Amino acid sequence: MRYIGNKTKLLEFIRSTLRRRGIRAGRAVDPFTGTASVARELKRLGFSVDAADVMEYGRVFAEAYVVAGPSNGASAELADRVAALNRLPPADGFFRDNFSPVRDDGGRMYFTPENAGRIEAIRGRIGSWYRAGEIGGGARFALLASLIEAADRVANTAGVYAAYMKRWQPNALKRLSLRPPKPVAGPPATAQRGEALDVVGDAGAFDLLYLDPPYNERQYPAYYHVPELIAQGWADTPPPLRGKTGLLPDADKRSDWCRRGAAGEALRAVLATADCRHVVMSYNSEGLLDSAEIADALRAWGDPSTYRRYRRGYKRYRSDADGDGRSYSGDAVVEYLFCVDR
Repeated sequence: MRYIGNKTKLLEFIRSTLRRRGIRAGRAVDPFTGTASVARELKRLGFSVDAADVMEYGRVFAEAYVVAGPSNGASAELADRVAALNRLPPADGFFRDNFSPVRDDGGRMYFTPENAGRIEAIRGRIGSWYRAGEIGGGARFALLASLIEAADRVANTAGVYAAYMKRWQPNALKRLSLRPPKPVAGPPATAQRGEALDVVGDAGAFDLLYLDPPYNERQYPAYYHVPELIAQGWADTPPPLRGKTGLLPDADKRSDWCRRGAAGEALRAVLATADCRHVVMSYNSEGLLDSAEIADALRAWGDPSTYRRYRRGYKRYRSDADGDGRSYSGDAVVEYLFCVDR
């Protein structure tokens, strides 16, 4: 899934930094898991991972890729379920009405009516299978992750859902098709939806706290409300939508990490609750917090002599092009790993 802050291209940097600091295994807590790319890598490295996110789709990805094991996550039965879902014809309903151009006012051009109808039908079938006891929780999360990723591949966006394109992009005209997720092997893991402060505070003693918080003022509930809706579902009570893009109610998911002046306190609060041996924090050179503030917080929490900041340059993620509403300062940005030991 296209995702702001995704660390897939930086996994080697994270791996090498962990090795460099002698952090090799144990229990890791990842409270900003997002698409769970780092949580997957930590599990591959032998960590028992507790992955969490304030967004429900974050929990879905963690369950599908981190909690699940290869023996059950990629089973023949799951492949058969995916094939059955791919054969479903489009259906009318809440999602198709609100996220494709079928209404008299033109509607929202996030998906073609055919693909929106397929999302409608597939999400409904996953829910009905689960309620009837035909699939368990693990298969449900795997199928939801597959649907969210399939929807993202045909979404008529520039990479985030804060806006849709006014003309159909080539990818949006392709037929939506699910693929079974491929979870990773490793120690047992857990997943949950929750605020980082609560997740870390409730974790008890553990080894590694990996922090990858939002680094700018973009609130994720507004940028990824469509994947969140697919994760939550709408069968029982369709949620009220607002605005041109159909935003969900999100008061409980907006983050202080995205507020200038509040992010520093959010960091200090999480550290104050952390009963762990190591902290590794990913942050961007263009973030709301400057390096000095992060360094002060980590040194105050841990052994100042163990504090280090590592850096790696990489190509900027662009969700749109330069234009009247945005002008990027350049294509190169720096990712930092701030590290300290207890």
